Amino acid sequence: MIRELKSEIVEKYETIDVVKTVSDIIERVKSEGDIALREYESQFDKVNITDFRMEDSAIERIISQVPDKIKEIIDTNIKRIESFAKFQFSMYRNMEFVTDNGKTILGQKILPIENVGVYIPGGRYPLLSTPPMTIIPARVAGCKRIIACTPPGENRPNPATLYGIIKSGATEVYTIGGAQAIAAMAYGTETVKPVNKIAGPGNAYVNEAKKEVFGKVGIDLLAGPSEILVLADETAIEEEVMADLLSQAEHDPSARCCLVTISSELAHSIYDKMDAYINKLSTKEILKKSWLNHGIIALCDTMKEAVDYTNNYAAEHLELHLNAENSDFAFANLINYGSVFLDHGVPAVFSDKLLGPNHTLPTSGAAKYSGGLSVGNFLKILTYSKVTDDGVRDMLAHRVKIQSDYEGFGAKARAAELRFRDNYVKGDVNGR
Repeated sequence: MIRELKSEIVEKYETIDVVKTVSDIIERVKSEGDIALREYESQFDKVNITDFRMEDSAIERIISQVPDKIKEIIDTNIKRIESFAKFQFSMYRNMEFVTDNGKTILGQKILPIENVGVYIPGGRYPLLSTPPMTIIPARVAGCKRIIACTPPGENRPNPATLYGIIKSGATEVYTIGGAQAIAAMAYGTETVKPVNKIAGPGNAYVNEAKKEVFGKVGIDLLAGPSEILVLADETAIEEEVMADLLSQAEHDPSARCCLVTISSELAHSIYDKMDAYINKLSTKEILKKSWLNHGIIALCDTMKEAVDYTNNYAAEHLELHLNAENSDFAFANLINYGSVFLDHGVPAVFSDKLLGPNHTLPTSGAAKYSGGLSVGNFLKILTYSKVTDDGVRDMLAHRVKIQSDYEGFGAKARAAELRFRDNYVKGDVNGR
């Protein structure tokens, strides 16, 4: 039996028609280009911008403000993230498959997407790892043009964030934020040449904009508020569990955190102590809202129940705080998560910052059908075919004609018929 411990206090949020707002922004950017961008930046980011593309001199002036210690951290993070991205890239390769006794060649080519755009948020915190996490996979994939859009404003872009954008390999940087940035990258303006795919996290408006431009361009995934699930037994260290849960909850009042445990003592102790623990932290105002509205403690009778609950939750970040036996059982049976951390000594925050695997991960249950951002998001797998034998071609044409006739496709049947040996050799277009 599973028992959920959670607060009855639920904050009521003001309803905003995000869909209509975003649709209006996209239509205006499509029709008015830079004029619309300037008006939206004045309205939303409170700045008047003449040129959206950042010049090299401005970039150098801003990143010169970054302390050497922070530069060293970002440089090291880039090396780690790039190493893992290169490992991922090594899994993709050009291949040929030979069949029909060597008379048919079927193959695939791996090619990068030429033009991609990444969105780098400029919200409450300077997210120093977001540029490497989004730009490096594209660079490793071989994308020729990688543009970055990030909101302007007072003290924005953050110097360290901009340093990461440049060092990670962006070829162009634009000071455009929100849904208007997504629209500009998708449809283009006088200043911004459109891209073929857009990646990167953002708020509800950015997410909705990515949803609406999908089809015109590709997108990586629709990432909602951050979430974490800690799966724990009686061996878990109480404060580590609380700190790790809150490490994602502090991102946003809408962030979700969940403890799933078979330990009644751990569940009730954390339930009783969490409010006092939150009050010790600098981000307590955000944490209170997140924990009260979206925090869950699920107490299960067995590890199987706990694993089933965890799979159904399909968390973005999943941590295992378990003994060896329970950890082995859980890892063997867990199938739905964005990224899993197999030991309490490796918290999700390590991956958020520098561990190597990407921190742009599926949320809101999307881990049931997708994974996180990777080099593969910036690659195209293109196939090709060649038949070198007349007899094999006759066989294929015969079977395709029979199927097409049955389906009622006259042109398909004729296209196959023309590949029969005599027609193919003579180039017959008049029929027999």
